[in-house]
Amino acid sequence: MRMRMRVAAALFTLILVRPGTADEEQVKWIKWEEARARSVATGKPVLVFCITDLLAEGPATKGLDRVFTTEPIRLQRDDFLFVKCSDMTTVRAVKATSKCELIVFDPDGDELLRTVVKSSAEVAAAMKETTARYSSKAIQWNVNAPPVQSGPSDGKQMVVVLFGNDSDEVGAAVRSLEDRRVAKLHSKCVFVRMEYRKDSPEVKAWNVISAPTLLVLDSVKDFGPKSVIERSSERKNPKEMKAFLARVLGVIEKSRR
Repeated sequence: MRMRMRVAAALFTLILVRPGTADEEQVKWIKWEEARARSVATGKPVLVFCITDLLAEGPATKGLDRVFTTEPIRLQRDDFLFVKCSDMTTVRAVKATSKCELIVFDPDGDELLRTVVKSSAEVAAAMKETTARYSSKAIQWNVNAPPVQSGPSDGKQMVVVLFGNDSDEVGAAVRSLEDRRVAKLHSKCVFVRMEYRKDSPEVKAWNVISAPTLLVLDSVKDFGPKSVIERSSERKNPKEMKAFLARVLGVIEKSRR
């Protein structure tokens, strides 16, 4: 009797300490609409895998969904949201063109990658390529006034000025600006960093009262306080920072039409 109790206790202990259940180790598939909403909230890209015979083109799909249980894919599963494209509504929503097509979208719904895959190695490679494309990027700061752009064709449409110091709050603002959700706007920005020192001539001229303070200017205007379109001293997470810069960019683009 005692022996049976000891065996039962040992088995119970093993269940408690095992590293994870089978369900915890699998990719979690969700619906397209839920994935889009969660992508906006979390910043994660949405990976869509087309496993359907509704499409005429492409390799056979039989058994290919099992590649998502393999180790190379599971190691990256926390970086994506996963959607199985197996119905016509989703096929149309993602504009699928082939069986076994893997399509990845960023939180704005912009396509990051589209390829046809036939093995776990190809799926893992596609995921790594997406991660490389959709990643945070360090900003190259200017410390002097940038030259005025000759026009919209130069690509740089706005100048983002950060008044900052060595505080944690400024560090958080920089991290938000460098976040992968904001990085897609870097090609449209010139970044300038100015030191925040209370009562300094620059701080007085730009009417800055705290750090961090962000000022956004139209790149075709003269660099100076009179050209400021928008300013913010509120602490922003990456999602809020993206929305702030995108809104100002829209104002600039509208003014140039």
